[in-house]
Amino acid sequence: MPVDIPAGAPATMGEAFAHINALDKPTVDQLKVMVLLEAAGQELYRQTATGTDNAEVIALLEHNGREEMAHAHRVAKAIRAISGEDYLPPAAADNPYLAGPLPSAKLTAAGLRGLAQSEVAGEVLYEKWATNIGNEEAAKLFRQNGKEEVEHGDRLIEAAALLEA
Repeated sequence: MPVDIPAGAPATMGEAFAHINALDKPTVDQLKVMVLLEAAGQELYRQTATGTDNAEVIALLEHNGREEMAHAHRVAKAIRAISGEDYLPPAAADNPYLAGPLPSAKLTAAGLRGLAQSEVAGEVLYEKWATNIGNEEAAKLFRQNGKEEVEHGDRLIEAAALLEA
């Protein structure tokens, strides 16, 4: 069953990423948007992996995708810790940020390096949230996600090198 975007939240994935990345201390509704974005990451990485037949690159991208869904579950746990509310990550088919056709681009080493920079920036965002959220459990969950965002970037750099080999 499709999930609704929280009231007042950006309607598109691109707008939602821009909005989320500008936050110092997210509200519960903004965290719900992050759950949707992180959950969408699994499908986005799966789609990206279809751009190559290199098994090692595919494995690295799919690993990142699985961790994106794990991030969505951690943000959902943070929502519960902050508000007591349950908000579960949706499956790809039920995620409103994945409605309609997904952007497709040729998989390139340069593209993966650019994506790596975005992933590494996720650590800074999650650390800022951890510092400002005022909830120890949520802060711990955010910091774990941030640590893994850096690992995503490392995997993308590795995948880029494999594409160039």
